[in-house]
Amino acid sequence: MMKKWLALCGMGVMSASASAQSSLTLYGVADAYMEYLTNQQAATPGGSGTLLRMGSGGKSGSRWGLKGSEDLGDGWQAVFRLESSININNGTGVGNGGFDRSAWVGVRHDSWGELRFGRQYTTLFDMMEHYSPTVAYSTIYEPDGAIVGLNFRENNVAKYRANIGPVSVEAHYAFGGTPGSFQSGAASGAGIEYTGGALSVAAAYDDVNGTQLSNISHFRRYAASAVYTLGPAQLIAGIAHANGNVTTPGVVTRFNFYWLGTRYQVTDALQVIGAFYFEDIGRQNPAQGQTAATPTDPKQITVQFNYALSKATTVYLTSGYAWRAALDFDNYNYNFLNYSLANNRGGSLGIAAGMRKLF
Repeated sequence: MMKKWLALCGMGVMSASASAQSSLTLYGVADAYMEYLTNQQAATPGGSGTLLRMGSGGKSGSRWGLKGSEDLGDGWQAVFRLESSININNGTGVGNGGFDRSAWVGVRHDSWGELRFGRQYTTLFDMMEHYSPTVAYSTIYEPDGAIVGLNFRENNVAKYRANIGPVSVEAHYAFGGTPGSFQSGAASGAGIEYTGGALSVAAAYDDVNGTQLSNISHFRRYAASAVYTLGPAQLIAGIAHANGNVTTPGVVTRFNFYWLGTRYQVTDALQVIGAFYFEDIGRQNPAQGQTAATPTDPKQITVQFNYALSKATTVYLTSGYAWRAALDFDNYNYNFLNYSLANNRGGSLGIAAGMRKLF
């Protein structure tokens, strides 16, 4: 039975390869790392302890996916992508299971752009991706939650993107699907990017509505960034602003976030990245059962070394130190990575070494 199944799979692959009008690609990322952390909350007499752990997806989130296209004629293509998260440590999926990262179908034309429908990244996420100092939002030691927020992927999204010379424009709308309230649970965003010569700039916004039927809450984010290339070096600067009226306990509802970074290609194989992040917190909801506290403005420095063993395999060593907050400002940004800061400590250090394999 297994031989028959393998034979059928082989015939399918050959059939897809033989057709010049369609393609199907299996791809993915396997990324694992070991990490050492200081000043984490712990059930010890001092309430603070170090932590040594293994993680999945340090430089890039571990995943696998399928993507494909079909030629429809006159320059049009039908396209799709299905992508699922993987936990390399135990072999399980993460999130809600299924294709939690992306699941969309659409049409594309070189002149008219691309229109997609399904679960997708927000426009702000897309536009700011190449302006994160660590390139495409490293999972560890980059507070990207302050840039893209919790809703950086949305369900029920219609998204349009077009490239006009050096300018790219994009917009999306996520349907709320609530009877009697068009805006309840809906989200939208738009952005523009210019990539020309040594200088690239981008700006975008994201607006997410709550699920109330009336007096709907909202959370809006705006971001702008630039990259300047000077020989083997790139200089990055960016700013993000967020403002909302959500009532979730502990959530920061108004802030400005700033980042500066540099990427330097020492050799063809070795890249060094340095970055500084600062968050100016204007308003934070009190934690459950507590009175409102005066927010502290956290900052973090990050250093990352990437060494390419091949085009598809990279080993990396990275470190970050955060002041007045958990690493990645995790206690202010929905605890993405389960970093913490002991109550009697002023900062936390993280050091990680890992390997990323593309396939």
